[in-house]
Amino acid sequence: MMRAILLLACSAALALPGAAIAQANDYEQAVELRRTDPAAAAALLERWLDAHPGDTDALVQYGYALLTLGQLAEAEQAFAAALAIAPGYTDASEGIALIAARRADRQETRRGFALVEGALSDLGSGQRDWHELGAVIGAPVGLLGTLEGQVRWFDRFGAEDVELGALYTHKAGENLWLRAGASATPSADFRPEIGLAAGLDYRLAPSSVATLDVSWQRFPAQDVVSLRPGFTQYFGGGRYALGVFGRAVFVDGDALVGGSVRADWLPADRTRAFVGVASGPETDLGEVRDTTSLYGGGEVPLSATVSLLGSLSREWRATGADRTEARLGVKLAF
Repeated sequence: MMRAILLLACSAALALPGAAIAQANDYEQAVELRRTDPAAAAALLERWLDAHPGDTDALVQYGYALLTLGQLAEAEQAFAAALAIAPGYTDASEGIALIAARRADRQETRRGFALVEGALSDLGSGQRDWHELGAVIGAPVGLLGTLEGQVRWFDRFGAEDVELGALYTHKAGENLWLRAGASATPSADFRPEIGLAAGLDYRLAPSSVATLDVSWQRFPAQDVVSLRPGFTQYFGGGRYALGVFGRAVFVDGDALVGGSVRADWLPADRTRAFVGVASGPETDLGEVRDTTSLYGGGEVPLSATVSLLGSLSREWRATGADRTEARLGVKLAF
């Protein structure tokens, strides 16, 4: 009897170190595989975390493996779990910031798409006939660029213009995007006869993006130069964004300035809700006028490739009628 007990005790003593070594090997192998085979690393870390749910190092390694696989929501949960246990864990905080940058990139990435959009307006003082209809198509150009072409029809109090435009965007570096565009309106009544534009986005930090756009437009009544700097900060792993933008318009030797603030909620790819306020110069009628506006809208996916876009805005003008606009569009991704 005593001999049997001793044998069982010895077997248990030998088995426990073997199990511990096997588990330790899971973690060590996962760390080695995380960059070369993230799927295998994630599987090993899942097994390790089943036995060690409070291991913050393993949670962070698991988060980075999932981030490499593009599973942003799951990676965010792993980093958040590590921070809940160790709020000062720098690698976990950096992981959250990287997720915000990745989500920002997804929102900015222009895949192939086609968009048809229309707008109807209701103006004060009994004025009508303010409508728009447009179509935009964009496609990748090489590995780092996209090209968009657009045609838009505008109706303003019985005068109609058709404006044609193109925009090229190029990813010039890991944190830098450049764009250039041009437009023309044959026989223009109030839209720019010709226009040129250039701009850039620069990521200052994983969740902070600075923008700058400059344009020149020759309207039938005047030439207009516009400068629009901006800054966007992403929060909550990229699920929320707050943008602040300025605008300076130079016309006939005068400079008019304004600005806007916009807040976005980005719960998933191709899903967005936004609200904003803007005040300053605008050129909807072919001449510069001070305008204040409140607006909101969003994008909702209807299927894997089709999204519905909509917005509603209210504008108050220093001169001319106030305006309420409803805008609706359908976007097809490919």
